[in-house]
Amino acid sequence: MLVDLSRPVWKPSLASCAILPLFVKSPSYSGVGEESLTLGPHSFADFMTYFGAFSLKKWRLYTGIEDLTPVLVVESSAPVHITLTEMIYRRLEKRVIHEVTVDPLRTQDGWYCYAIPYPEGLDAQLVAFTVTTGDVPATLRNISYCADAPKRRDVRIEVVTTTYRKEQQVTNNINMIREELLEKGEWGKHFHLTVVDNGRTLPDSVDAGSPSITVIPNGNVGGAGGFAAGMLHAAESGWATHVLLMDDDVTVCPEAFKRSLRLLECASDEYAKATIAGAMLSTANFEMQQEDIGMITPERNLRPFKPRFIMDREYDITFNEELIPASHTEGLYSAWWYSCFPVERVTEYGLPIPLFYRRDDVEYATRLQEKEPLKFITMNGVCVWHDAFDLRWNAAVEVYLATRNMLIQEAFTPDSHYSMDAMIQLMRDNLIKHGRRFDYASMELICDAIEDYLKGPDYYRHPVGEKLFQQARVKAEKLEPLQQIPGAPDAIDIVELEQNANDENVVVPPRDTDTAAARRGDIVHRILRKAKRTIRSEKVSPAPRQENFDRNELAIIPNDGWCRPWRILQHAGKALAVDTTGQRGAMRVRDEQRNEELRNRFEHLAQILSEDTAVLGAYRESREEMTSFEFWRRYLEEAKR
Repeated sequence: MLVDLSRPVWKPSLASCAILPLFVKSPSYSGVGEESLTLGPHSFADFMTYFGAFSLKKWRLYTGIEDLTPVLVVESSAPVHITLTEMIYRRLEKRVIHEVTVDPLRTQDGWYCYAIPYPEGLDAQLVAFTVTTGDVPATLRNISYCADAPKRRDVRIEVVTTTYRKEQQVTNNINMIREELLEKGEWGKHFHLTVVDNGRTLPDSVDAGSPSITVIPNGNVGGAGGFAAGMLHAAESGWATHVLLMDDDVTVCPEAFKRSLRLLECASDEYAKATIAGAMLSTANFEMQQEDIGMITPERNLRPFKPRFIMDREYDITFNEELIPASHTEGLYSAWWYSCFPVERVTEYGLPIPLFYRRDDVEYATRLQEKEPLKFITMNGVCVWHDAFDLRWNAAVEVYLATRNMLIQEAFTPDSHYSMDAMIQLMRDNLIKHGRRFDYASMELICDAIEDYLKGPDYYRHPVGEKLFQQARVKAEKLEPLQQIPGAPDAIDIVELEQNANDENVVVPPRDTDTAAARRGDIVHRILRKAKRTIRSEKVSPAPRQENFDRNELAIIPNDGWCRPWRILQHAGKALAVDTTGQRGAMRVRDEQRNEELRNRFEHLAQILSEDTAVLGAYRESREEMTSFEFWRRYLEEAKR
């Protein structure tokens, strides 16, 4: 029995012609509808695209069916010519594997129906087709890739999204899921939508009286708490076999949900418990895939498992399907902008830890990998569009929460191959980088994050996440319109700014000029610092430093904390940190004394961390209790008060 595994998509989810090559490539359209695509005479439509191709190698891998031979089904209003093609990552070109020479069948309503099996024995990453019209236009409909793939299990997916005062964005997704999935009989019985409203601002009418939509009013417990509430609901209701966690501020194609369902229904026993990791494409560059599977580096940084791909390039979409992590690969996780996994994992291993926001998904995957090796499923077209992290720098998140939650996550889910000393070095490196950018507010946030970690797990048994996050936001650097900043230029060349953003290969000179006087001054200074620590009753003034920079020299740099504009900052006394729009920024003034004070504060905290065993042990001992259903029921109720 043929099963409809996936369908090419030709209706873009975003109103931009810039992303049309992700769906179908054609010189022109005479009409694009929800259910049909009309081509003019002597035109063509090429479906070797991110949303249009069939990932043959992965379907064989995930289903375990070696002889899987998909059948292309196309209905057209007029006779067309169909060419079957394949892409193999070892080659740089698309290869024709078959052309239609048989007459099509006729449907009851007079349409031409082509049912074409792909040749057996193919070993391609992707297979697709091209439709070419003749002297008359043709409308295409009901295109699908079918195969004789057994449906091995009944799958019911509870889609969980959590939101905080993003009414318009989450409402758009609610309406799309209701119209494209829940209200369509073929799909509706397999999906339920749960919306966790952390801001309690959604109108009562948002569910439109649908029994397939549940809205949970919640306190502001962040993304971790919102997803925990949704996971708890999925586990306790007993309806769902899988839970799909999805951010509220994403754009997603309905086909992503449908492909996820079919993958889980047909998956072999080896992949029956796998996690579907939806890719994140950028809303700033619609064709760019930022990430699908995440990875924790040995240095405890987070990075994508794959390089960035441009998904309107045939070789990129092919290589993307080829890169599959080995079963023994450690440190992988699926970010919760789109992540689908069995509900039984929730019942067996519990819920996230109360991190409020950032690294909750990392901690959860790390904890699960203590019990079993995780397998991940990725697939072309299973994705969301999301703002790239480097385009929305927020120091309260990327500095304070990232630092604090890294420490808490490592304490809850320790890595036997990693040490606290290495983590301290990572934080020290980040602190120094912020200091070189004159971003003393972020240096202070790193220190605050360590101090808040040292408060121990008892402090986090109560909903304090929002309070701490707001405190970090107050301390973080504030951006203003450039017109309101004295000394700022009227306009910023963003292209030039980005070109100068990173000088990785530039040697950073020492803080003092390379003179004998400077060296002597630095030696005296270090001696006096040591004496000050030894003889605390005696106040000692450090030797004055010689400045090797011009206090009036202005450098213009990106405001995000990942850039390394060392060259243009070497002799600058001020830095104008500008956001990605080029319209807002903040003036930073070089302050070596403040830099040193914060570095001393950090080193004091680092010494405490390196010698600590009590706080670390307390976190580890409390993990089972703080991830339990009982803990989260109480925690969520307290947050509502």
